[in-house]
Amino acid sequence: MRSAIRLPKSPETRLVFAALALILAVRAAAVLVSPLNLYADEAQYWRWAQGLAWGYYSKPPMIAWLIHLMTGLLGNSEWAVRLAAPFLHTAAAGALYFAGRAIFSSITGAYAALLYALMPAVTLSSAVLSTDGVLMPFWCAALYLAWRLRSGGGWATGAALGLALGAGILAKYAMLYFLIGLGLACVIDADTRRALLSPVGGLALIVMGLLIAPHFAWNAANDFQTVGHTVDNANLGGELFNPEHALTFAADQLGVFGPVSFLALLAGLAGWGVKAGSHTAPVRWLLCFVLPVLVFILGQAILSRAHANWAATAYPGASLLVAAWFAGRPRLIWSSLAVNGLLAVFFLGMTLLAPSQTKAVGLDNALKRTRGWDLAGEQVFAEAGRLGATSVLVDEREAWHGLDYYARDRALPLYSWRRYAGPKSFSEREALEGQSAERVLVASLRPGLRPKLRSDFASFEPVGQIRIVLGERGNGCPITRVFQLYIASGYAPAERTPEWESAFADETEFAEPPCPPRG
Repeated sequence: MRSAIRLPKSPETRLVFAALALILAVRAAAVLVSPLNLYADEAQYWRWAQGLAWGYYSKPPMIAWLIHLMTGLLGNSEWAVRLAAPFLHTAAAGALYFAGRAIFSSITGAYAALLYALMPAVTLSSAVLSTDGVLMPFWCAALYLAWRLRSGGGWATGAALGLALGAGILAKYAMLYFLIGLGLACVIDADTRRALLSPVGGLALIVMGLLIAPHFAWNAANDFQTVGHTVDNANLGGELFNPEHALTFAADQLGVFGPVSFLALLAGLAGWGVKAGSHTAPVRWLLCFVLPVLVFILGQAILSRAHANWAATAYPGASLLVAAWFAGRPRLIWSSLAVNGLLAVFFLGMTLLAPSQTKAVGLDNALKRTRGWDLAGEQVFAEAGRLGATSVLVDEREAWHGLDYYARDRALPLYSWRRYAGPKSFSEREALEGQSAERVLVASLRPGLRPKLRSDFASFEPVGQIRIVLGERGNGCPITRVFQLYIASGYAPAERTPEWESAFADETEFAEPPCPPRG
């Protein structure tokens, strides 16, 4: 029998939806009053959003489209860039409720929705706008729709599944793990195989293909920029066996899914506390969307490196599994929710504290990347105007994006110095040349790069510093963003050869003296 979407009637599930609404309200309010600057990736996505396209330098287009919509309606403030984030995760949690109800029961769906909504990674991702946040509603919707298709869903279900899959790929390539999961489900589950090989399953694949085709056509016309950057992120160079990274990966996942939730997931995978034969087919089906992600990212971590959030797509399915396995042990689930709730309060409070307050609790270092860019943008371009510069050049990707956003009304062009023969980031896509290179204000953050940078100019004269105080480390040393300023002219970049690179090894210029720790 097909399971249609209906409003929840039981008191328990109504309570869950009320809880999700409350969580959403708190998180949206926190975004509105957050004192944090945009971090570099958010500023990069904002820049992309100034012009709509089917693809961008390092990511598919959905996040830029969303920012374009939000800032077009609400303006270019930080909160307008970020405001969609808590709504996206609430939508994902709602989709998980419907998936849990369809696969198991209403109470399982309710538990899964809360487990997801209070995940530490979701709490943090609700305070900023990231590609994970944009992806998750489509992943969770696809879980629900794929199960409905398996259970006999009709043409509307097939079309909706295709839309969710295609939109998910346009949000982040990690959605491709979902296709791997569907493939595994086809191998082990006859109902899934029958559904996907039916005309309705074919419709889902056609709709997905039509939706993503323009993006891959854009990639083909732009030297596969996005695909190439994704491959580069794997960083499969150097020593390709680092077993100690497995422990780091496991520790990271305690922080992503939550300590109790992740340990409960491991216990369930090992069979502890799970009744033999309990929900065998649904559990095996869900494992197709959990285990491949965890195994693949664990392998990536051992081979090279893996950021903690790279396994995030495993946890919608994991939330359903933990909720199903331990629904009969509500104390365990509520313990997980309580721990994650406390972490959520801590993380939310961390994003709302004034600098004087974060210093007192030792959080300045954790927040330094989201501070001081507004002051830097104002002061750097004021100096550029005072010195009669024709452009500003920086030597760090984060500096380019911070200045680009916070000095968005600037009259002078902003460039990022190319250390290598060609651009290695979006910030370096435009080369310094022509009139812009006549009298350049160099605002350098990297003492170790300054000798190389100097070699690209005939004249390179220091003209002062800009110091932005970001807080204080636990040992009492100040955290300061120091821009060393130069006026440079005669730009003639040297050929990027191994000899040029090695000629400046271990050289620095105007390096900050080390700060002695408190005695």
